[in-house]
Amino acid sequence: MRIHGRAFKDITLEKAIKIGAAIGQIAGVRNLVVSGRDSLRVSRMLKRAITAGVMSSGAEVMDFHASLTGEITYAIKRFGAKMGFMVSYDPSKMGVLIRIYSSPGTELLGGDLKDILEILDKNVEEPQEVGWIYYAEYMHKLYAAAVSSFVKGDVISSRKQSIVIGPDFEPIDIILAELSRTLRIDQTIIGGPHVLKYPMCDTMNKIGKVVDALGADLGVLLSHDGASISIYLRSLGYLTPEELFLIALEKYSPGSRVTVLNPISSSFVKYVEKKGFDVMILSNEQKLQYTNRRERPVLSLTWRGEYVTPVFSLGYDSVIIYTQILESIAENNSRLINEISLLRQSLNINTVEYDQALKICSEKSNELTLWGCRFVENNQVTTLIYQPANGRFMKVVDKVAEVNTE
Repeated sequence: MRIHGRAFKDITLEKAIKIGAAIGQIAGVRNLVVSGRDSLRVSRMLKRAITAGVMSSGAEVMDFHASLTGEITYAIKRFGAKMGFMVSYDPSKMGVLIRIYSSPGTELLGGDLKDILEILDKNVEEPQEVGWIYYAEYMHKLYAAAVSSFVKGDVISSRKQSIVIGPDFEPIDIILAELSRTLRIDQTIIGGPHVLKYPMCDTMNKIGKVVDALGADLGVLLSHDGASISIYLRSLGYLTPEELFLIALEKYSPGSRVTVLNPISSSFVKYVEKKGFDVMILSNEQKLQYTNRRERPVLSLTWRGEYVTPVFSLGYDSVIIYTQILESIAENNSRLINEISLLRQSLNINTVEYDQALKICSEKSNELTLWGCRFVENNQVTTLIYQPANGRFMKVVDKVAEVNTE
């Protein structure tokens, strides 16, 4: 459970102020709260209302303007903030999503939101002390520097990769341009859609066509808030979340622990375990958050294509996973392509016509993703992911992996 709904109708300005007051009250007087939003105007408006509420409780606010979820969670850890929040558009539900975080960067979900929601029913009291607000204009460069230092920059730079990236939402364009300069990547950015809606087939199609035309190494599709990612390779098309996870795991040693959120492919889990990794399968996001904070696995994956690198930060961060994938591809490109091709041959894969696939996905509104949709029927997990090469969706069907931890 998260706080989401229609702006003005479900999330009014008065409610936004109360949400901020609750965050500030929990953070405490003079303690730091990190704030962020995506580039949409309604998010800017609601973030300012929430910020006012935080200040009314006497807490201090570090404001990043337009930001990514990964920046917020990284900054909470980096600056020792007590709380944080992110306001963004929710393309899967056509509404506004408010993510709330506590130290050291864990998102509050489900029952953990109870204290916040209980405070919403109370009147905002007259402030005894008003907090201050700081504008962190330098955050994008600081975050990009931290990301680039986490990977083998010399390995990526020596490969001189050519990347096509979309869409060009702020601040993704700023952060990736900074990373491209540092890592010596040849980067082409594709413009974003006028109306943000999942799945992002038009943008996926543009990225794929430009990659093919330029002979680029890969195409990258990022969500507007930086939480999820999908990657396109000329020889394979768009990769499933599990396939991207396999590529990123090249950076880590067998025996390392990883966590995944169901529904996930059982064949994928068996394959990763065969490679020597300790796989923990969780049934819900709240348990995933708890486990990532407690166990600090090397990588974490949700079925939507969101990734966490707990030793870097505890939030969904597609930018850090993007750089790890660049490193893995720079070192083992041909072998990884062959490995994924062989894995696909062992799965039940078909194609579905474009209109039919969109109809199926629209009927599964809670299972919509950046790249398509994923749903469970009769203990079978079905993944539909758009592929521009034939204008259809790749359909992958497999048994759902069994949860192996409480």
